[in-house]
Amino acid sequence: MFCIGNLFMVAELLISCFKGIDAHSLGSVTLTKFDFENAEMLTKDELHNPNALSLEEVNKHRSDIRGPVASRRRFRRNGISKPAKLWPGGKIPYSISPHYTNLERALLARAIKQYHDKTCLRFVPRSPYEGDYLFIGKVDGCFSEVGRTSGVQVLSLDNGCLEYTTIIHEMMHVIGFYHEHERWDRDDYINIFWKNIDRTAIDQFGKVDLTKTSYYGQPYDYRSILHYDSLAFSKNGFPTMLPKQKGFATTIGNAKDFSEIDLTKINRMYRCPEAYTSSLQPRAQSSMIYSPLLKQHEVPLVDDRNFDEFSAKMEHKSNANYEVAFVVTEVTDFSL
Repeated sequence: MFCIGNLFMVAELLISCFKGIDAHSLGSVTLTKFDFENAEMLTKDELHNPNALSLEEVNKHRSDIRGPVASRRRFRRNGISKPAKLWPGGKIPYSISPHYTNLERALLARAIKQYHDKTCLRFVPRSPYEGDYLFIGKVDGCFSEVGRTSGVQVLSLDNGCLEYTTIIHEMMHVIGFYHEHERWDRDDYINIFWKNIDRTAIDQFGKVDLTKTSYYGQPYDYRSILHYDSLAFSKNGFPTMLPKQKGFATTIGNAKDFSEIDLTKINRMYRCPEAYTSSLQPRAQSSMIYSPLLKQHEVPLVDDRNFDEFSAKMEHKSNANYEVAFVVTEVTDFSL
């Protein structure tokens, strides 16, 4: 049987193959004025498809943060890799696959326009002379690498991913952000229930070391477009994470657009003029480093005092359980 792990490897090899391939040989195009006009006429159901699958459903429990196969192995073996870069001047040259429909192109245009309207970032059509650029295509599920990489960088928005919320989520990875629940201080704000997590998705719950990155002065954000929901990657229908603050169980993972904190962090990361009134936070140029951590979890299924509407479904168990998690740290280059 062709297992999920093999599919993951195929996707990573596809990314590697794209490196060094010219956009014209991919048959790529860019968005047009017509696409941006159509973007303004999208209905609520077209923007937020009520039948859309979740990221984990589309990706079959694979990460939506990807990197080349060799680099991913190197993270685990050596604990370091070349830091990812921010897009210089907030300018992101891009091209897209010609295989998107008019509706899908309008959704891409709507997402890009939101970045243009609310941040100083600019997605611009890639010229033939630009070697570092973003290629958006139907590759294999929904995924991106984090931050700018050399050469052609792939943002896969396949069938099932073409929904406004998913697009802006993946684009936040493109510009340099990890998931909100990967913050180093996340344990102060959410409980992770390792016993409920599909073992193939354990690395979806790593953490980014606070000493190696910046939150840009912003608090933990339950409303972030980058926060997964309470049942993300669950193997048994029980929550895999829940907010410690009462009343937010159905808030996480249900954002339909950027939160105010998302926008503040983007604008501070790229030093957008309107975002700074005093001292600047250092810019983080980062790459993931994975290291195993043995964690003890006293309660594998959450106690009903910690959340709201799931209470009637919960079991109570007290036996100690051990799971292997992965800590994600970030290497920071403070040079400008």
